[in-house]
Amino acid sequence: MQDIAIRRAGDLSESAKSAVEGLLGRALADDEEVSVMALRSHQAPSGPEREAAARRLKAVLESMSQKATGVPPEEFEAAVDEAMQQVRPRRP
Repeated sequence: MQDIAIRRAGDLSESAKSAVEGLLGRALADDEEVSVMALRSHQAPSGPEREAAARRLKAVLESMSQKATGVPPEEFEAAVDEAMQQVRPRRP
């Protein structure tokens, strides 16, 4: 049983492509890739488990913050803009 599917939009059936376009609220280009994942739901951690997860996240974020020390704000903003462009390219 597969939990992940990746297909080119041009390879989807018309009904599948229409369903994805409906979810996204926009048309798909034939050369775009569509990824679908099925994940089982689970309860969010609570109590000590949640607190431990928060501490781990805070430690990771602090470590990342230390690595950015001394980077000029303009360079930091440019790096964020570049990453966002790669993750979410603007369509003309």
